[in-house]
Amino acid sequence: MQPTADSGFVACGKADGKPYFLRANKDRSTLIDFKADNPGLFSSAWFDTTGYFISGSSGGKMSLMRYSPTGEKVWEKSLDAGFKIDFTNLFYTGNGNFLAIGTPDPDSSAYSSSGLLFVTFDKSGQIISQKKTTETSFISANEAIIDNNGNIFLALTRKAANAKTKASVAKYDNTFQKLWETELYNNPEFGASSRTIISDGAGNIYVGGSTELSTKDGISNTSFLTALSNTGTIRWKEYQEGSNKGSALTFDSSGKLMMLNKNCFIVNIANPSDGSDAGRIQMLGVCNSDNTDVFGFDFGINFDKNILVAGSMGGSFYLALKSYQ
Repeated sequence: MQPTADSGFVACGKADGKPYFLRANKDRSTLIDFKADNPGLFSSAWFDTTGYFISGSSGGKMSLMRYSPTGEKVWEKSLDAGFKIDFTNLFYTGNGNFLAIGTPDPDSSAYSSSGLLFVTFDKSGQIISQKKTTETSFISANEAIIDNNGNIFLALTRKAANAKTKASVAKYDNTFQKLWETELYNNPEFGASSRTIISDGAGNIYVGGSTELSTKDGISNTSFLTALSNTGTIRWKEYQEGSNKGSALTFDSSGKLMMLNKNCFIVNIANPSDGSDAGRIQMLGVCNSDNTDVFGFDFGINFDKNILVAGSMGGSFYLALKSYQ
């Protein structure tokens, strides 16, 4: 999900089991939408006047596709990493080139093998380079960002055999070599997962996700938000919504940090300097995070200062819009 310059938006995901892309104008009228031929997921998109460039997965492989401005498929690439790929993050790196990062779903830690697949390619679909990293334990990079120097920051989830998942964040250089990794939650009695990451452009990194906590009723999930320096030093950590998972991050026009929680489209607002509470938005009037089929996966704020959320409701592709004034 991302706003467009005309106050519209683009969103991708899946509908009826097949990868789905939608572009709408500011009146929320559909300008273009299309599905891929095979079951799978569109997870990232970038477009210009020449067409739409989309990444995702199908059959456990990385999918890279280009569509014309009218939604006709121009080319498609399918890359086998040797482990299952569920999501592919896509970045335009300039001069007609892209970077795609393929990863398993962080909720799929029962997979027998996993890793990360880095692929660079150009607008014609030519693969320029590939690098695959495999590890003996489970790893997932649910979301990534790139800075102006080409460094890559990954929101990681790890799991060793017979252990709980751990949440961490890592920095890689532009040759895909790891520079550092910082564990965020690693208590062996409680699982945790990093799911979303953003930078303020001034050397600060923010990561959201979920961790287990002990409550009077047993162990439950809560979403978390944490801030780190460019060198991986933790600045602060804060718990957010109970029975939830942080799924996306953005900044509002005043510089406040906003985190979308997966269940019920709940948005937490925090002061980026110290993580203190700056507000909460309930997108839906009635929704129980403990028992819901309403899931938010990404969001943004358009130029009309409306919050746009992309997700699912009852298993169907779903979009929500709420004024943020």
